[in-house]
Amino acid sequence: MPRGPRFVFENAFYHVFNRGINKQPVFLKEADYHFFLNKLYRLKSKYDHSIYAFCLIPNHFHISIHTRKIPISKIMSSLTTSYSMYFNRTYNHYGPVFQNRFKSILIESDPYFIQLSQYIYLNPVKAGLIKDPMKYPYSSIREAVGQESLYFLDEDIIRLVGETKKSQKQYEKFIYDGLKQDFSEIEKLFEKEEAVLGTNKFSTRAQKKYLRRRYKKNAKFRLI
Repeated sequence: MPRGPRFVFENAFYHVFNRGINKQPVFLKEADYHFFLNKLYRLKSKYDHSIYAFCLIPNHFHISIHTRKIPISKIMSSLTTSYSMYFNRTYNHYGPVFQNRFKSILIESDPYFIQLSQYIYLNPVKAGLIKDPMKYPYSSIREAVGQESLYFLDEDIIRLVGETKKSQKQYEKFIYDGLKQDFSEIEKLFEKEEAVLGTNKFSTRAQKKYLRRRYKKNAKFRLI
């Protein structure tokens, strides 16, 4: 059976996630993180999309992406295929590096992005890698709060977080407040290959479009 199509929209926000096969580490040394991030950066200009948040953990990654014309599947395929080739070459590894297809959450609007960004930036704390998320080296949190110049992140992050020191501090406080939060509901979203985070109206519209595309794809498969 062919795999179903993803929720695909132009000018869409996604939270994408993937982990190493069998939950094994995919980033073993500092150079691995740098290779992945350099590829992530270069793909922005190649495929004309924006990055709004990311965090790399030894055995998985989270990225928030705003697509335009190029579908999310093509962007992620380029990223993970390139990294897998690098990983296999570097460590004499054979076979898949990442577990199945990446998982994605289609995000409706700014408040939902802000909610997921809190989860992204607290990932290394929840994983026991560090106590202070601001000190984790492989996330975009310092760009988001204005401690570093924008490099990976789109300038529109200023609109979402705020450009004044006060608004950036408020966002930083929001991140730290999440240390006491239960993220079990958000984590349920990653149990599926893809999900939707938004209002009922937005979710219904996404589902309808998904079903239309799946029907067309299956019909074409039956004809073949």
